[in-house]
Amino acid sequence: MTGLLILIVAGIAIITWWRLLKGKELARRAAAASCSEHGLVLIDDTVMLESVQLRKQDPARAWGLRYRFNFARNGVLRTGGTVLIAPGQRPTVIIDTDNGPLIEQF
Repeated sequence: MTGLLILIVAGIAIITWWRLLKGKELARRAAAASCSEHGLVLIDDTVMLESVQLRKQDPARAWGLRYRFNFARNGVLRTGGTVLIAPGQRPTVIIDTDNGPLIEQF
């Protein structure tokens, strides 16, 4: 019985790790597409998980992943990029600019 419990916990941990890894790859692709579209340079190693969000509005899509990234404009490093990923929805990229947030879905 203990062996089965350990196997179940290990399986859940592996599935969670795999989903987070796939989420990071998706966030990196969406951030790169948005940055290249607007003449920005994505700093690849800065895409990282900021939070796992739970939402009450839609029980079918009750959770989402929030990733942060940095980018450069004209050689100046900037922070403030966010990618939101929710099951069944396209990633949403939010880039904080001097003129306000730029919001896109990919």
